[in-house]
Amino acid sequence: MANLGELERTNLADGIASLLRQAIMTGELPPGTRLIEVELARQLGVSRGPIREAMRILETEGLLENNPGRGTSVTQFSEKDIREVYTLRCVLEQEAILRAAIHGNEEDLEKLQKTLDALFEAAQEGNLSKVTELDFQFHTEIWEMADHQLLVQVLQSLTTQIRMFLAVQTHLYVDLAEGISDHQKLLDALKNNDGETGAQIMKDHLQIAEAVILTHLGQTGQPE
Repeated sequence: MANLGELERTNLADGIASLLRQAIMTGELPPGTRLIEVELARQLGVSRGPIREAMRILETEGLLENNPGRGTSVTQFSEKDIREVYTLRCVLEQEAILRAAIHGNEEDLEKLQKTLDALFEAAQEGNLSKVTELDFQFHTEIWEMADHQLLVQVLQSLTTQIRMFLAVQTHLYVDLAEGISDHQKLLDALKNNDGETGAQIMKDHLQIAEAVILTHLGQTGQPE
């Protein structure tokens, strides 16, 4: 069980749900991890009631699944789920960077550069959780630069899947700096107002990510 930290919120169920959500989104609790009420209650120093309620909250968000006879575990995604998410991301994020190259300004690029600098710093430190968070932040900043509200809304609707897959991908990197190197290329394309090149880099980046996760899926024997 990951070190989930200490509860700070007054509402125990919400606080527990927040801790678990963060652990899932950063890969500390990877897909398929079984959550045991007694163990969580002991680790967090609470009764099983708020643990159970927190789990129900996360089930409604799609982060946890309850399997009769096997208990509650972090949601596992099938090969079909992964292919569908990445197919959609590929289309939407190519459009996002095409539009970002047109609508982005110097302030947007400076913000993106700061995020990228922090991302590489986290990679040098070997901080997987921070790399996952900053990687997602980098992509969302490009979405926002696109100046297309509906496009952003559709991408945000995929946030749960995107962040969970990103966490898995980050934990599979042999070399963190090399794994995130495409982000520099994406930023360079935006600085040059070259949306076409940026879109191609984004497509290649996402297709490689999809292949890495699908290969891992096969190796870990998750259901197709």
